[in-house]
Formats: sequence, C-alpha cells, structure tokens
Amino acid sequence: MKQKIICNDCLSGIKDIENETIHLTWTSPPYYNAKSYSTWESYDDYLFFLKEVFTEVYRVTREGRMCIVNLSPVIIPRENRNCESKRLPIPFDFFPIMKEIGWKYLDDIVWVKPEGAAINRNGGFFQHRKPVAYKPNLVSEVIFVFQKPANFLIDKVVRSYKDDILKQSLVNETYERSNVWNINPETKSKHLAPYPEELSDKIVKYYSFVGDSILDPFLGSGTTLLSCEKLGRVGVGFDIHQEYCDMSTHRINEWLDKNKQ
Repeated sequence: MKQKIICNDCLSGIKDIENETIHLTWTSPPYYNAKSYSTWESYDDYLFFLKEVFTEVYRVTREGRMCIVNLSPVIIPRENRNCESKRLPIPFDFFPIMKEIGWKYLDDIVWVKPEGAAINRNGGFFQHRKPVAYKPNLVSEVIFVFQKPANFLIDKVVRSYKDDILKQSLVNETYERSNVWNINPETKSKHLAPYPEELSDKIVKYYSFVGDSILDPFLGSGTTLLSCEKLGRVGVGFDIHQEYCDMSTHRINEWLDKNKQ
C-alpha cells in the first residue's frame, strides 16, 4: 500500500509536512456538532479550527495547485416543539475564511443526490400547501475548488510533467461537462458521513496527475486514499479515531487483494 494513514489530529500532523510538497488536497471537514465524532464549544470555535487547518494546508500546497473541499449546511434540530431548528450556512461562512487565508476561488461543483436520500422536510407543506411554511428537501452539497495563487498560468503545471505521466493521467472516459454532478451517496459505509467513491475518483482524476501527493486532513473511512491507490497517486490522510484509521487500512488492503496482478 502506497498510502499513509496517520491516526492523529490533522492540525498537529500537517505541521510536520514540508512547505509546498502537496499537489492536491481533497477533503470533507467534519460537520459542526452534527455527528458523534465532532463537538466544539461554539460555531465560532469550529470556524476558527477550519481556518487553522486550511492555513496549514495552504503552506504545504505547491503554487498553482488545488484545494477542494466538500461542504453542506447543517441543521441543528429544535430542542422542543416550541423552538425552531437552526440551519448553519457552513459553505458560505467557510468561503470568506479561505479568501482571507489567500486561496483563489476557481469553481464550485454542486453534488446532487437522489431525493430519496434526503430527509423529508416538506411533508407538512405537502398536506396544507400554506406559503412561508415551505421547506425543500436538501439533495445537494457544494464542492469548492480553490487554487494556491501563482505568477504563472496552469499550462506551466501541465508542461512540468513528462510525456509518460501525462499519457497515464489522461481522462479518457466520459467526464462531467457541467458543475452539476448527479452521484448517488455512499450507503454501505460504517462511517457516519462518507462521500462516494465515484465522487472521490472524479476529483482525484480531474485535479491531479499520476504520482502526485494528495492530502486529506479529515480522512474518515479513507475514500480519498482509496481513490489514490486505485489511480496511482500517493496520499496522506489524518483521522483522530483509530476505528476509522483501521477502516481506511482495511478498505485499501481489501481493494489491493481483489486487484492483484
């Protein structure tokens, strides 16, 4: 296995990575206090934590290369029937943080899941059809594509690779032509919030070359590194939970066993 799985806090772990050695970061930060594995004292503390992490990611990223982050708003359930639920606009609060760090915004991709995968929020409206009470089912997540600024065009990055690497890295199959990607969610994972292999494979294929170094600060069940193993990239991922580190190792080794030459 070429991939490096480190069971440690990502913030301290990334500090051990040398400056400008990472070609691509692809990750999905933990939801704010919405899952059992992520708890902060306040939403401001959560956003500050993200700023610290992606400041370090900026340092270790090579000029002209990308940092791609999957995010979605989080609903905080109401405490009782007399209270309202709260929806935290995490992608919109995260975006100015990245600009402040120095990242250059390139694109946003909308990941659309089947409606059956979403929690039903409009059952009441379906019954009474009264305005203002309308709530849509949430079937999309946003994927931001950021770039570390450079004083050269992206063409220079492409030209820096040898012909054999360029040939191996070509995206020859059908590719996503727009920024709206319809991809089914992962349903078999034991992790609470995985993104699907299909989504991860596309990101790794579209934004890196064979042999590149890929970083995932929030590894979870290891999907990013599984994509790296399948596609000939070299990844490093961090997770503070031994259960998920073991899960990542098992998934990659299982794929290797099934694909022995």
